[in-house]
Amino acid sequence: MSSLLYQRWRGNQIAFTGDYEGGISGLYRLNLLDGTPTLIVQDYIGSPKWSPNGKRIVYVSSTGEHGSPPYHISVMNSDGTNIQDLTDGQTRHTSPTWSPDGKRIAFIGPPNYESSGVLAIFIIDSDGSNLTQLTRFDYYNYPSWSPDGSKIAYYTFVPDGIYTVDVDSLEYKQLTDQWTDMVPVWSPDGKYIAFQSTRDCPDDHYDIYIMHSDGSNIRRLTTNPAHDRFPSWSPDGKKIVFESNRDSDSSATYHIYIMNVDGTEQKRVTEIDSNRPVWRP
Repeated sequence: MSSLLYQRWRGNQIAFTGDYEGGISGLYRLNLLDGTPTLIVQDYIGSPKWSPNGKRIVYVSSTGEHGSPPYHISVMNSDGTNIQDLTDGQTRHTSPTWSPDGKRIAFIGPPNYESSGVLAIFIIDSDGSNLTQLTRFDYYNYPSWSPDGSKIAYYTFVPDGIYTVDVDSLEYKQLTDQWTDMVPVWSPDGKYIAFQSTRDCPDDHYDIYIMHSDGSNIRRLTTNPAHDRFPSWSPDGKKIVFESNRDSDSSATYHIYIMNVDGTEQKRVTEIDSNRPVWRP
């Protein structure tokens, strides 16, 4: 396979979690060129993220019954082989995100297993070494590493909104001020951040928004009276994939949609119960 063809094939793949083939729960890969989903691994999987080179996937694994805690940060090859737990023991570690060089992973964790309140951002090397706590314990969630590796965007509700923290200086910057502004995701060029929010929705349904990476020029991309959530950018930054329950008989059932970065040409690409889509770099 030529390099150009391989890049096009890889850039047309989306990983997602859900029940698909005969009710099998696990992590799937969707080939957008032919619409074919493939089961990567059958297990409880949460918050999958491709490595920058597309060869590995970090995710939240569970050793509890039916996907209950403890939650660990785990990695595997993109074909489901070579599964490794980066954290272990009685933990509640979630929301992993890769550094742009693929050497480190940031994630969220509480001070102890019993804690259900405050969280901090931690960083660990991709081989499981050098675990460090980046931020104090507060109300952090949904970290997302900037493409230049200098900052991590995150959501908090004390005070409300999306912020960034400088990885070296620990300098904080507030970008938005709504408590439902969450799940920030940087565009590949670092110029924009996509996120979900109910800020313009009187019935409290989530829509997808984008803004400049300094928090300016916020634009709403979806207006459907349903939940549109968990955006992820295409490798070229021209499209966004997200989950929505807009065409579902049950509000708990989601499908995956793709749209242009201006919100046009919204298209459904899965048939049943698909969550947390992430585009392969």
